[in-house]
Formats: sequence, C-alpha cells, structure tokens
Amino acid sequence: MRTFLNKTRRIELAEITVGVIIMTLGFYLFLLPQNLVVGGVMGIAVLVQKWIDVDVFYLVANIILLFVGLIFLGKKFFINTIYAAMLSPVLVFILARTIDNDIIMKHMQESPYLVSSVFGGISIGLGLALVIRNNSTTGGVDIIQKILHKYLKIPFSTALYIIDGIVILLAMIVDLQAGFYAIGSMLLAGLFIDRLAIEGKSGYTLFIITDHADRFKDSIIGKLDRSFTRIKVLGGYTNQEKDMIVVTLTMRELYQFKLMVKEADPNAFVFVTKTNEALGEGFTRGFERWIQKS
Repeated sequence: MRTFLNKTRRIELAEITVGVIIMTLGFYLFLLPQNLVVGGVMGIAVLVQKWIDVDVFYLVANIILLFVGLIFLGKKFFINTIYAAMLSPVLVFILARTIDNDIIMKHMQESPYLVSSVFGGISIGLGLALVIRNNSTTGGVDIIQKILHKYLKIPFSTALYIIDGIVILLAMIVDLQAGFYAIGSMLLAGLFIDRLAIEGKSGYTLFIITDHADRFKDSIIGKLDRSFTRIKVLGGYTNQEKDMIVVTLTMRELYQFKLMVKEADPNAFVFVTKTNEALGEGFTRGFERWIQKS
C-alpha cells in the first residue's frame, strides 16, 4: 500500500489520468462527430457504429482485449494496463449519456473536417504522450501489437502500422475524404507522441578550449546550475596543453552563456553543435523514474 501511495506513483497516476481525459475528449468531441478514424479500437468503433454504439463497442472490446492480454502477456501487464485501458472507454460511455458529441463541431461552418482532424490529432497525441511517458498504455490494439511482438517477433512499430493501416484503409473505402483527413490527424498525433513522450529535450553542446577553465566552472555551476566535462587537450600547432570544457545547455542558457564567455575568457575558442536529443537530469523530465523503468 505504501508503494502505491508514494509521491512518484501519485504523480504518474495523475499524469495518466489527465492524458486519458485529454485523449478521450479529443476523440469524442472532434473525431467522432466527423466519423474520422485514426486506428485502434476507437477507429474500429467508428467503423461499426451502424451496428453497435461506439461507447458500448469501445468498452466491451477493451475488456475482452484486457483478458486476452492477461492470458498471453501475464498478470503484471494486466495490472499495469487495466487502469488506463478502462478509464477511456468508461469516460466515453459516460459522455455518450450526458453530452452530445457535436456540441463543438456543430458550430464549425467552414472546414469542419480540417478542424476535427487538427484538434483531434493534437488531443490524441498529447493525451497518449502523457500516458506513454509514464510507462503505461491505453490498452486496445496495443495489446495485440505486444502479442505479435512477443510471439511472432514482429517489431512493435511494424505491428502498429499494420493494424492501424488496415483500420484506416477500411475507413477510406467507406469515405475517401474522411480517410485522408484521418491520415493527417494520425500523423499529427504521432508527432506529438514522438516529441513529448519518446524524445528528451533538444539542446546545444558547447566545446570550449581555454586556459581559464576554473573561471568557466564558476559560471556554469554557479549561474547556470549545470555540470560539465573537463578534458585535457593538446594544441596541434602550438603543442601547448589546454583545457576543453564540454557542456550541454538549453537555448535560453546558451544566450546567457555567450555573455559569460566574454567575461571568463575572451580568447577562448568555442564551437557549438545542435543536440537533437539530451537525456539526463535537467533535460528529461522525471529522469530518475525513466532510468528505473528502462
């Protein structure tokens, strides 16, 4: 009980809850009114809504898939997945009985498909990113993808494209225009997931060659609250030994540091490289949790 209620776990559950709510509202208020299909159980629910209500299908399908996951992926996976996997269909079930799904889209007189695909894609991507970054899943066809990966050794990303691709292809057969907008929405969601859930922050790595490393130490640690690496180097032309400082900074810190270079050593040689991804304390949110789960 103590482990479940510790601060880290509470933060994780809060983020998962917020993520599922954002994702569900995006689906219910933007994608569903225009019948846009973005793959997964949500997409299948839209395709079969002529025969069974979306909320009922979504809830029943996720329950069935959860127990399939329990059989093939084990009890631990089931326990880690059940909360997020059940929260979304339960929310859709409640929303369907309390709020009309076109409460927003009925006011969109121009380009309703564009509004739906953009805001739906952003909501789905942002919500899923919050869930994924906390090492959880919303269940659904994610369970099928994990089973394919475990037993058939199909890469998870390949399984994702295959299953979601089939769902969207079926949607395009039913409504070609809606299908193309759905593809755009799915790609937009993918961008948000990649940027917010998978990647660390980008930054800039600086290499400073100087005779006054101690001055830089005071600036980097004292003013920027960053650490750095100090390396002894030898000049190729002068054959003189110098210090090279390697430090990674954010864009805002980079501008501050340029002023510090002039103060610490105006004669220092500095070159800056763009770092596409920086993982670690100060760059990756919840770094200690990320390390523990990796």
